[in-house]
Amino acid sequence: MKPIGIFYGSTTGKTEIIAKKIKNQFTDTQIDIYNVRFASEKDLEKYDNIILGTSTWGKAELQKDFKDFLSILKKANLRGKKIAIFGVGDSSKYPVSFADSIGIVFEVLEGKGAIFVGEFSVKGYHFESSLSIFGDKFAGLPIDEDSECDLNKERISMWTDLLKLSLN
Repeated sequence: MKPIGIFYGSTTGKTEIIAKKIKNQFTDTQIDIYNVRFASEKDLEKYDNIILGTSTWGKAELQKDFKDFLSILKKANLRGKKIAIFGVGDSSKYPVSFADSIGIVFEVLEGKGAIFVGEFSVKGYHFESSLSIFGDKFAGLPIDEDSECDLNKERISMWTDLLKLSLN
């Protein structure tokens, strides 16, 4: 498999921790992790496999550094690159905007020619609504470190198994 770039934005450290847990699932693949606060368009464009991670703040707000990183994502040439998204949210405190960040990022990148991978089933999640749902699946992996942290290890494992089949 070609190298993977993981780009995350994290304020409290939860998204960074999840990024590292995802990296640890790929034992035979080179993975570089970037805090988006310090990442450039050049960093992003050197990967054919990209994993993006952010969190949802309040109602449909991206993490600050990732929100700033959107301008780089919009400018970057992502045509033909495989992109997976994970998002950290709180399904009990924000059940009407759970993991909206995944959907926000997906919609920003949708017309850029990227190939999206890593859709994930909504089964087993407890929330009311999310901008991250397209059809009957999430556009990426939602992680709830607050209310469903006991399920995250299994969800990350299932998701990365899917990615191993989808990435180059």
